[in-house]
Amino acid sequence: MSRNLSRESLSVTAACAQLPSPMEVDAENRESRQERKQAVTDVLSIGANPTLAIYLAGLFAKYGWTVRRSANLEDARAYLADHRAAVVVCDEALPDAAWQDALGALKAIPDAPMFVLIGSEKTLLGEALALGGFDAVIRPLREAEVIWTVASAWHQWMKRFEDLDSGGAPCSDA
Repeated sequence: MSRNLSRESLSVTAACAQLPSPMEVDAENRESRQERKQAVTDVLSIGANPTLAIYLAGLFAKYGWTVRRSANLEDARAYLADHRAAVVVCDEALPDAAWQDALGALKAIPDAPMFVLIGSEKTLLGEALALGGFDAVIRPLREAEVIWTVASAWHQWMKRFEDLDSGGAPCSDA
């Protein structure tokens, strides 16, 4: 999969401030308070090697995106229990699970993030798509391809929260 994008042709915006914040009502005090999930992380990187998260942070910092790293699936699950992420970028080799297990576990989360797999074999693309992942990027990583893939996954996740039928403004301008 190759894409021909120049840096000038890319426009990416960070997580939309208009995302619905689930509310919980305290029956005793009749006060509304925010549920646990308050912030949206744009990209959650899962993998034992911190290099991938550092690479992603470098790519997306210029767009104001947040990138967080979880060293393994267990850390990612714990983080996603209290936070939302738009996109998970998962290394094919995890210390505590197979990437297929990570995809299955993450799909079960409410407001599940889009799943992008980073791997070394072209056959991973078909397998990731068949299991419900968004896409796979094969090493060696190319900056334009990574930005395009992750931004497309982010946009797809965001489309779930746009409420165009009620007259609200869309979160993105695409």
